[in-house]
Order: sequence, then structure tokens, then C-alpha cells
Amino acid sequence: MKNCTLFLICISFLFPMKSFSNYIQDSTKTKHEFAVSYVKSTYKSVNFNYSRRISKKLWLNFGLDYRGNYISNRPIINVTYPSKSYSSASTFLVGLEHHKPIKSNFKFISGINLRLNTELSYIRIYNPSLPIKMQINTNVNLTYGLGATFGLYYNISENFSIGNSLNPIIFYNRRSDDISTANSFLISLTHVSFVCLRYQF
Repeated sequence: MKNCTLFLICISFLFPMKSFSNYIQDSTKTKHEFAVSYVKSTYKSVNFNYSRRISKKLWLNFGLDYRGNYISNRPIINVTYPSKSYSSASTFLVGLEHHKPIKSNFKFISGINLRLNTELSYIRIYNPSLPIKMQINTNVNLTYGLGATFGLYYNISENFSIGNSLNPIIFYNRRSDDISTANSFLISLTHVSFVCLRYQF
């Protein structure tokens, strides 16, 4: 719910810019692009991207994906203990995108990127029979990945476009906690950007 609220706030700042699009240089001369999207994968999150044109159809892309969650539990049953948990994750990416116009107001965007994901989780159960150190459990998760982007967008105006994209990822996962460290190699085909708004200038 918090992620949806943040996403709507971002949109409220982007849409007023549309009224000024006719006063901005022609889109063939644009050099910058900002994008915001609501991402659905294992978790729901908001993604921000900045791209700079480096050739007629090629863009250098930088992105940040953020999600977080906080839970505090105060049970009314005596056999359980109060607890609180916090989790936060950020994904940083850098890559290249190719923008190809198709038909009238549509364009196809494809690209490849390198990704680094950092995730931290903290859980504490207030059990007075245990030492404080044993009441707390922390986990750190690092993911290194190679991602791709395939999206279809509709040009609302010269400078605005809206669409969706599929972002498959292959990544190496390293997870550690207070007891052990585990490594794994995974593939995700369900990383989708919904209602992505792009603004070029």
C-alpha cells in the first residue's frame, strides 16, 4: 500500500509537465529521459530511471528500485511474545536501451543491464527467557544479476510515453545470517514494470 501511494505521488508530479511539452525542443533532439514505474515481482516496489541519449536510438540507462516493510506485533495472548521486523531492499542497475519507433505513436524499447541488489532484514522477538543476542536475527542478501528489458510504449505527446515492460533477470544470490552463508543461481521471468511513465527532454 505504501509503495502504491509513493507511485501515485510520483505520477502527480510528472503529469503537469505534459502541458509544457509543446514548448520543449523536438523529441528527435532530446538527450535526457526520466521514468517511474510500479514493479511487480516477488515484492511490489517503485522503480526510478534516468537515461541519456548516446546515439540516435541508443540510451545509457541508470536505475534504482526500492522497497521496504516494517511490522510491529503486540499479541494479546500470553503464550506468544511481542515482536518487530524490518526489511529494506534496493536494486541499482546500469545498462543500455534501444528505442525503436513502430507504427504511428508506438515504440518498442529493448535493452540489457547489470544489476546489484542489496537486502537487509531484522527480526526481534522479545522473549525474556533468552539473552538479547538470541532474540535478534539479522539477514543480509546480495544479488548480482544480468537483466533485460522488452517494453511497448505509446507516445502520449512529443515528450511523454506510457507502457509496460517485461524484465527477465538471471542472477547470482549470496545470503548470509548469524549462522551460515548460502549461494545460489536463479532465473526470474516475472519481473514486470506496470504503468511506466517516461518523460524526455
